[in-house]
Order: sequence, then C-alpha cells, then structure tokens
Amino acid sequence: MKYAILSDIHGNFEALTAVMGEARKRKAEKFVCLGDLVGYGASPAICVDIVRNSKAHCISGNHDRYVTGVTPMDPAIREVTQATIEYAKKMLTAPQIEYLNGLPLQIMTEDGMLFVHGSPRNEDEYLLSWEAIQENILYLKMNMPDVHLCFFGHTHIPMMATGTRIEARFEEKTDMAVFQLADSKTYLINPGSVGQPRDRCSKAAWAMYDSTEDVVEFHRVKYNIGGAQQRMTAAGFDPRLVMRLELAK
Repeated sequence: MKYAILSDIHGNFEALTAVMGEARKRKAEKFVCLGDLVGYGASPAICVDIVRNSKAHCISGNHDRYVTGVTPMDPAIREVTQATIEYAKKMLTAPQIEYLNGLPLQIMTEDGMLFVHGSPRNEDEYLLSWEAIQENILYLKMNMPDVHLCFFGHTHIPMMATGTRIEARFEEKTDMAVFQLADSKTYLINPGSVGQPRDRCSKAAWAMYDSTEDVVEFHRVKYNIGGAQQRMTAAGFDPRLVMRLELAK
C-alpha cells in the first residue's frame, strides 16, 4: 500500500491541491493527514472538505482542537495567530466543525504504523530536541512494541530519526529523497508541512510510504504561493503571516 502522508495543511488551498495532485500522479492509494487542517491560512473550509472527501485517515491537530473548543486557546499564542483561528471558526460550517471535533488524537494500524500530531506520548509535544526524540522512541518500545514507525507533524520540519541517530534533516532541500527502512529499527518520521513549511524551503512538503517495500519518500512541491498570500491579505491577516509563506520560517 502506498500512503501519502500529509501534515499541517493550515488552510492553504493552493499548497494542498498541489500536493494531492502530485501524490495522485505518484499512485498514492491512501491519504493520511496528521492534523492541523486549519489555522494560519485563509481557506479552512475548502481544505477541510478536500481532506474529508479524500476519505483520508485523519487525526486532530492543536489548531483543529482550538477551533472546535476541545482544547482551550493557549494564552501564550500570539494575537495574530489567534485571529486566524477566530477566522476559521467563522468560515467553517457546523458539519465541518463536527468533522474536526470527531477526529481522533492518534491512529494505530495493525501492521505497526502510528499516526500522531505532536508525539506518541503527548499530542501537543514538539519533537525538536534529540532528548525528546530519544525519550519518545523509548516510550514506543515500552508501551507500543509493535509500532515500527510513527509519523508525526506539529513542528513543520521534515525529519526522520531512530533511537540512535537523526537519519535525515534535509538541509539541501532536494525535491525528493528516498530511504529504505530497516526492520530492526523504530522510526519517528515527520513529512514536513503542506501549508506552512518552517525549514526555509517554501515548497510544500509531504511524504510517501510504501508499506510493501518499507520505503519512505520525502517530497517538495512548488505551488502558487502568491495566490495563497492574496487570499490571506484579502481576509485581513497580519502581513507577517502572509510573508512567512515566502520565508518558510
């Protein structure tokens, strides 16, 4: 089975359609979304509908939970970000809110895959440090020994790690990188962000996992950034958020 792994779409219609088009060209058989369909971007409603209509396995991200009210808004969140969440609340219909509200915090498959937003042990944890990565690999081995690989999002940075090393960071920002996985290892894999990359590469990021071959491909796709920025500007979003799509940080 070929799984297209998407994360952190953040209401970016242009990026989402570019990624899904590319994934279908590459014969993706199933879509998986690791959360944060909304927030930051100006097209939350259509993005929710696209993901829902694709019949993707989808989990809940922190922005999705802010919009539905499942998780109270963190007072530390910047006002410009809070404004995009309030915008999403106004744009989404009751059925779309219901869909987001019904998303699980994680999904585990029978063949040893775990899908989360933050980390295996906490849906809101950022896996940015080597210590956090090691601790979560250990958590998987102790609590979910059947899990061979865990896909996570939240940081907006593509990455693949095992308990002994970070296998790839993608400093060169290639449009495609392919890795053969080893049966003996447990992996933490972040496909990067579709709608708001933060690794200084503005191309939309996603990953493909071939469960038959046990191969992961990391992909970057050009999309109409200007179109997404025009939507954000028309919605009255802070110029710093608009520019962030170009800066990718």
